[in-house]
Amino acid sequence: MIPPLIPLLVAFGMLLGLGLWERHARDRAWRAIPIRIHVNGTRGKSTVTRLIWSALREAAVPAVAKTTGTAPRLLLPDGSERTIRRRSPASIREQFQVLRAARRSGARAVIVECMALDPELQWISEHRMLRATIGVITNIRPDHVEIMGGDEAAIAACLANTIPRGGVLVTGDCAASQLLAGRATLAGARVVTAEVGSGGWLAENERTALAVLRELGVPDEVSRRGFAAFPRDPGAVRSGVEHGGWIDATAANDPVSLEQLLPTALDAGRVVAVYNHRDDRGPRLLTFLRHPGIVSRSGTLVITGSRPPLTLWREATRRRGTLETCFVAPRALGRWLAARQAACVLFCGNTRGLDVGRVLAEAGRRG
Repeated sequence: MIPPLIPLLVAFGMLLGLGLWERHARDRAWRAIPIRIHVNGTRGKSTVTRLIWSALREAAVPAVAKTTGTAPRLLLPDGSERTIRRRSPASIREQFQVLRAARRSGARAVIVECMALDPELQWISEHRMLRATIGVITNIRPDHVEIMGGDEAAIAACLANTIPRGGVLVTGDCAASQLLAGRATLAGARVVTAEVGSGGWLAENERTALAVLRELGVPDEVSRRGFAAFPRDPGAVRSGVEHGGWIDATAANDPVSLEQLLPTALDAGRVVAVYNHRDDRGPRLLTFLRHPGIVSRSGTLVITGSRPPLTLWREATRRRGTLETCFVAPRALGRWLAARQAACVLFCGNTRGLDVGRVLAEAGRRG
């Protein structure tokens, strides 16, 4: 009879061996890849990651990038892109796989979008997995307040967990630089702030990416050629002019970013805002309604997806006052919108669980 302690010792030995092998593979990747860029922030992470990757390719620097936006993607040195197939729930261990894939491909640079929300997991992603040479924090905006905190200072403290120790921190705006300055000093990181300029969300992301590429010595004209050819994320905003028009901005998950995407001449009174609600992102709805933007002021607010709990529904309708607010199940949403062809339809809130193309087709508007 085998003593019961033996299987436990064997299992412990296997786990220890796996951990040592994984650490060895990580250390080999660190030595083989001199440029490691960790992109964090509230909004624009996927776009900034893609812009940097495209510009490095234009500069003939073999690079691998990973985005986690609407769908996780791996971008390879040959210019190809493939979806990351997950056989289990998302885990930050994916970052190890990206490092190993980059080393095997002979890449000199890896650009990885942060996929963690929890402060501790963000810290592990940076200091135990990637150990970036350049960290990026695109911006600090009100989102994931249930995890990161309810104000800018709390969100900044959370995002600061990916500041690279002894490296360079590039921020997308001056407000972020000021909020992160103290933590950067403690980490021995030099702070670089992207230039201030005009333009929409894409111009803002390009300025952030440009600041990173200047740190790497890439000439601006080379970077801009790369920007012109960068592949858009599947979640990038889309729009159409059929009937009253429509805008799919479901990937803009905070009200500040959403406002940046909208045409300045958009009349809130004739907008039907379709907010896709998720049970696991409940506070996000109130974040939108507390902001004096299009969702709180739209002529009609349709909440779809998961039905909000009664307390959240009461708060939403109270904040909307006399403006029309209703819940429409996803299966009935297309038919409901078909009767409102003159309105401009804005899809927002969350991407997961809402097939905007199908809804548009059922409503008689091309997707």
